[in-house]
Amino acid sequence: MKKVIIDADTGSDDAVALLMAYRNLAKENILGVTLVSGNVPLDQAVLNTIYVNELCEVDIPIYKGANKPLNREYLEVFDSETATNIALNYTNESTSAQHVHGIDGLGDIGLTPINREVESKTAAEFYKEVLENETDLEIVTLGPLTNIANMIEKNKESLDSIKHIYIMGGSSNALGNVTKFAEYNFWVDPEAADIVLNAGIPTTMIGWDPSLYDAMIDINKINEIESLNTKFSKFTNDIQVVLREMMKELLNQDAYDLPDPLAMSVFLDETIISQSAEANVRVDVRDGMTRGGCVIDYMNIEPETHKTRIVQRCNPDKFFELLKSSLV
Repeated sequence: MKKVIIDADTGSDDAVALLMAYRNLAKENILGVTLVSGNVPLDQAVLNTIYVNELCEVDIPIYKGANKPLNREYLEVFDSETATNIALNYTNESTSAQHVHGIDGLGDIGLTPINREVESKTAAEFYKEVLENETDLEIVTLGPLTNIANMIEKNKESLDSIKHIYIMGGSSNALGNVTKFAEYNFWVDPEAADIVLNAGIPTTMIGWDPSLYDAMIDINKINEIESLNTKFSKFTNDIQVVLREMMKELLNQDAYDLPDPLAMSVFLDETIISQSAEANVRVDVRDGMTRGGCVIDYMNIEPETHKTRIVQRCNPDKFFELLKSSLV
């Protein structure tokens, strides 16, 4: 059976991905959820994860990780104009994505957990313990890779315990959602992403591009989810309200995309992948217009480098069916 740790920056799409994991995996096989600042600051990510635990009536351990990227400052940003200006000023600062997911990360619809307690161990302490005591460990990452890079740097003698890392981040075709070249998670902490992708650990990267193509929930699918009429289906649609408004402005349609649930779906059922490639991926850590962009060696110019499985397309029907079955 799969033993998995989920690393998240719990905003609205992370919350659905966590729900899918909780609904499809044996609870004893989810060793814990580690949290990082990204979509929302660390303490808000904690509250949101506790809420998902309570919604799903599970007691998955939650561990607090990094509250900022490895080498960059982290700013809370609540509106798209400010976020875009910071990104396009090409400074070394990183920002939250609260303009996308809501100030609380869950659409600002007033969701608060009953409990406020998490594990006393830090994420770093938890990873060290798990690596010493588990084998065939799998990790699914849904946010910036700061926690995972820290784990790699501090536990180099124990990395053989990790069977595979599934990463939601990057892009296989230079398609960005923060800048022209950069996907959000890699842009926030490019140094961490580059460390993880080149640590020699078997890795699958599910980027922003297959999410845009194959995990877009349009109004017809929104209505299908609504018709399931469960607390999980209601939660999934309701927490996307801020993102839906953004999509109306950007794409002129009522829709939302689910990058983190798509990554979780690939972990749960790899037959969802319809097109992929094996290549070395480096992440540009320089400040400037290409910061956080993926430099992919499709031509195998450097044959001795570590190869990542890069997911380029997924089966949208299989993804949506797995999503719906998780919400009943």
